[in-house]
Amino acid sequence: MKDNLQMVGTDDRRDAVYKWVLLGLLAVTYFLMHSSRQVFNASLPQIKADLAGNGASDAQLGLSRTIFLFAYGCMVPFAGLAADFFRRKWVVVIGTLFFSTSVFFTGFADSMLMFFILYGLMNGIGQCMIPGPASSLIAQFHTETRSTALSIYQSALYVGVLVSSVVAGWLGGSSMGGWRIAFWTFGGVAAVWVLLLAIFLKNTPALQTNASSSDRPRFGEALLAFFSKPSALLLTFAFGMLVFGSNCFRTWMPAFMQEKAEWGLTPGSAAFHAVFWFYVGSFIGIAVGARMSDRLSRVRPGIRLSIMAIGLALSAPTMAGMVMVPTLSLSCIMMFLFGLGGGFFDCNLYAGLFDVVAPRFRSAAMGFYLCGAFFLGCPATWALGRVGECFSLQFDRATALQYGMTIFACTYALGAIAIFLARAVFYHRDAVE
Repeated sequence: MKDNLQMVGTDDRRDAVYKWVLLGLLAVTYFLMHSSRQVFNASLPQIKADLAGNGASDAQLGLSRTIFLFAYGCMVPFAGLAADFFRRKWVVVIGTLFFSTSVFFTGFADSMLMFFILYGLMNGIGQCMIPGPASSLIAQFHTETRSTALSIYQSALYVGVLVSSVVAGWLGGSSMGGWRIAFWTFGGVAAVWVLLLAIFLKNTPALQTNASSSDRPRFGEALLAFFSKPSALLLTFAFGMLVFGSNCFRTWMPAFMQEKAEWGLTPGSAAFHAVFWFYVGSFIGIAVGARMSDRLSRVRPGIRLSIMAIGLALSAPTMAGMVMVPTLSLSCIMMFLFGLGGGFFDCNLYAGLFDVVAPRFRSAAMGFYLCGAFFLGCPATWALGRVGECFSLQFDRATALQYGMTIFACTYALGAIAIFLARAVFYHRDAVE
């Protein structure tokens, strides 16, 4: 009996260490995912100039991003189900291998068709395989620290976008083909990271909630577990509105700041300002929101949803404000407040959903959640590119993008309304332990 107790204690200590190792491995993977996305956004003007003779227009470049989001949205439910039916480790490893090679070879693209296939289609399929199993693994190992752990994981997005924006902006401004080096760099690093994931991630079986649920979840059960919860559907709609608005911002804000002639920014400094102030606010928002969520969730059920709704309500006016103000300093202040609102939402992006979905179905639910959100958000970059082209017939390009981003800021307000409705009407019956 004494030996058995010692063995249990040793296993507990190993799990206590491994849960942070796991978080580190998956956070770096998430960092590389979003780095590869932002490389495209930060390099848009240079890609457009380099491929101008091959059909590169604002709408076509926006379409390549839309294809990425559409492919991601189409495949992510199957990736979530695969994580429930197969070992989650290998789903993450294969997804990382797929997106890293597609990003690397995008650096060789010489036409928009190659961008559509490599960056849009293949990259989207690879990246969709990671969030479901990754967030499920983190939620399984982190119980008391769930919001904090998922917030650390989510903050890897911020670091990835910031680092890749600065690097890609600097490389893009250094030479005509500098944007290609950025794709080769981040794609190559991600390909090397695949080996570390294969070695150090454990083959952790999915959590079973009781003895009778030893069988793997069926597709119909997973569908019912998600779609029978109005809170989950409203959260998906709100997430989709955030995806729509944030993709407008991340894709076109660097281009807007470069086109704003009176601000006099170089490609590198425009790429820096377009993300730095936003992510400073996001870091603060996600840290404060996560601590509030973990401290108050036991005594105030539904606090995670309330914080998410407040974040979206703050994001709507500040997204419009950042492009409407006359000076760079005021725009940076607005971006900081915009990021603060985004951090309040992101700190509970997954934890809020997990409050209303049983643990057994979390990977599948993540698939449905991401699918719905990315389908709602995928037209954003193409739509803003088209709106910009239409307004550019009357105004300069910076003013055209300004009007477009102001119009699409209302998506955040719609998302906030959806979450307030979920919290007030449905949460009390949808919540799970």
